Amino acid sequence: MAGSYESEQRAKILSGEEVTENVNISTLKYFWLSNPRLSSGKNIPKFLRSIPVLGNFTDNELRILSRHMHHRSFGDGEVIFRQNDVGFGFYLLYGGHVDIMVNVREEDVPDMSSDQDVTRILTLESGEYFGELSLLQEHSVRNASAVSRQGCELLGLFKPDVDQLILQYPVIAAKLLQSVSQIIANRFYSLSREVRELKFKISQIEKAQV
Repeated sequence: MAGSYESEQRAKILSGEEVTENVNISTLKYFWLSNPRLSSGKNIPKFLRSIPVLGNFTDNELRILSRHMHHRSFGDGEVIFRQNDVGFGFYLLYGGHVDIMVNVREEDVPDMSSDQDVTRILTLESGEYFGELSLLQEHSVRNASAVSRQGCELLGLFKPDVDQLILQYPVIAAKLLQSVSQIIANRFYSLSREVRELKFKISQIEKAQV
């Protein structure tokens, strides 16, 4: 079975090979403007400005951050990462859609080409993000798969990029990690609220059955 984009990038980095080129704003600006699949012609820093959790960055800091990101276009059904992969990157969805899928059989290498035992739990849209835990937790394991839906454009940030930011731009790195921590905290809060609501519904059902 073919590996995921993230597992291939991780293997390249660990072996010392070059990975997807960093974003080049001057050359990508025309690409974004002329790409009919995208709903907007914003350049990368302006796109980053639209992300609420990056609101504490200055415009210059966003330009620097964008230069450390990697651009990748995905075709329909292409796997970004698989459930049980070792997490290695944080992704911003610049255009298109990404399905988050869970294999209920919890196989070591889930088969995303088959609908059997695979459940789509949500679909992400432009401006949303995923994979943030991998930047904070060493050897984190993906608990779901991310699959391109009808094509998408992603900006990725890998662990070595964060290490480079820490060395060259510690203030920007600190702001980035603070933003990632905020994302994780917000997700845990939402999950806790859903659990409380579910417990309440269960208790109401149990009372009705007595």
